Amino acid sequence: MAHCLSSSLSRRLSSSFSSATISTSARGKVPLLYKSPEINEDSGKEAVPLQVLSWGRGASGQLGDGIEEIRIYPSPVANLQFPNASFSLSPTAGKIFNQRQNQKEETLHSVAISCGLFHSGLVVDGKLWIWGKGDGGRLGFGHENPAFLPTLNPHLDSVFCVALGGLHSVALTSQGEVFKEKSIKAKHNL
Repeated sequence: MAHCLSSSLSRRLSSSFSSATISTSARGKVPLLYKSPEINEDSGKEAVPLQVLSWGRGASGQLGDGIEEIRIYPSPVANLQFPNASFSLSPTAGKIFNQRQNQKEETLHSVAISCGLFHSGLVVDGKLWIWGKGDGGRLGFGHENPAFLPTLNPHLDSVFCVALGGLHSVALTSQGEVFKEKSIKAKHNL
């Protein structure tokens, strides 16, 4: 049984990272949250899809699939597309880093994920998508409504680092601004 599960999960994960198609979940099409501007018909660059997966207790929408449920297996939440070999995954939760790829000074696209108790967030090239329970303004939208699907936070640009706690959120921009819950009202400069 364990081998069958491991084998099935390995196939699913490897196909998520190697397939050029965007997969669907049992609930419908998984959204494409980010497509690198370098991928277009004129560039001829091959697109590499990455898929954000989540699992666990989703009673507050923090799993990002649009419903509140418990999932015991990884399920797709969002898709991202980058040119081949042009992205880096952060080794530190919620923190992205500016790296240059080679002598051509090509910018690597940065991806970081952070999870709180009742909400989750994804930072891609300085943009923050966040979802889950909105109580206390922890999603930073200026209200307390929940977001059960990944939603771009329109109040934050150039996010360098995000930390999601149990009941709060903090974001640091590349300009040195620190935002905490209810991001419009709680801006601090370092």
